[in-house]
Amino acid sequence: MDKEKYKNILVINLGGIGDFLLSTPALRALRNRYPQSEISMLVTTRILRLVKTLTYIDKVFTFDVSYGGIVPFINYGGIVPFIKLFRYLKLLLKLRRKHFDLAINMRTLVTRSGARKIKLLLNIINPRKTAGRDTDGRGSFLDTRIPETYPGKKYEMEYDIDTVNALGAEVKDKNIDFNIDEESINKVDKVLEKEGVSEDDTLIGIHLGGMPSRRWPIDNFSKVIDDINKRISCKFVITGGVDEAGLAKRLTKIINAKIIDLVGKLTIRELGALIKECNLFITNDTGPMHVAAILRIPLVAIFGPGDITRFDPRNISDKAIVLYKKVDCAPCEKVECEDLKCLKIILPEEVKEAIGKLLNI
Repeated sequence: MDKEKYKNILVINLGGIGDFLLSTPALRALRNRYPQSEISMLVTTRILRLVKTLTYIDKVFTFDVSYGGIVPFINYGGIVPFIKLFRYLKLLLKLRRKHFDLAINMRTLVTRSGARKIKLLLNIINPRKTAGRDTDGRGSFLDTRIPETYPGKKYEMEYDIDTVNALGAEVKDKNIDFNIDEESINKVDKVLEKEGVSEDDTLIGIHLGGMPSRRWPIDNFSKVIDDINKRISCKFVITGGVDEAGLAKRLTKIINAKIIDLVGKLTIRELGALIKECNLFITNDTGPMHVAAILRIPLVAIFGPGDITRFDPRNISDKAIVLYKKVDCAPCEKVECEDLKCLKIILPEEVKEAIGKLLNI
């Protein structure tokens, strides 16, 4: 394939933190294959800062996509405010005027509805050629199709690699690019010092949030924290997004241990700096789960309805213990779930046992 064929490339990845981080080996290979091309990305706002750290991405455009959303300018349940609708359409028309030679969709087409939205997005942007995931035949509108299934049959990173391989790019290494800058390290050091955390302290990170359907019950977290607090001398730090502040407040009301509440107070790279300081990180199936795995911090991951084959952190970390029990309705992509049986059958005692193995207690 002629390296000059695609001078202007757009990569579309409207997934979360984990989805993006696992794609970095493929993105790096794409740059190596097309060194003279301008490579742009269309991503969600929550990963903007991560993309900007990559030297092999030239330009970044963002959509504000919430849980469960794929293409935000389409109404899928609620009313899209006119100002947002105008902003989204303005962005897409701007992308259209860039006359991309190639647009690549790097996300799974889980549903036919999702596939139609991506097709519409590509129709508006109007690249000369398209490529991407052909999940169970739903990507028939793409010029270059990379076959995959849902649920997945291999690790998510491998599907990204398949995608760029189909475009002539060879992935020579699978290292994940997650850069923690000195400023983030210094800020976290100051925060921990202010909270009375010393280098000798055992620091345990807890991530309560994530997609609502993937949150282990708060009561279970409280039982685990109280148990650890009785067994060893340690300090707990709670992490999460701005919209998850209520989870930390609920937890503090029902536990006896003192916690450091940093929910909504850290950027993603500051979160990475914090996780790197932890002796153990306990989390739901979230982006921070992947960050802990990348940093090879001892990790207890509580996995519910997510696609375990596609996103199992043990693929990149030998310090991770995953608690997962298959149920008949999983995997699923529900944002909310009243039942949560896939998570409720994971007992606090099982999490305590996993913690004991990782901390040797």
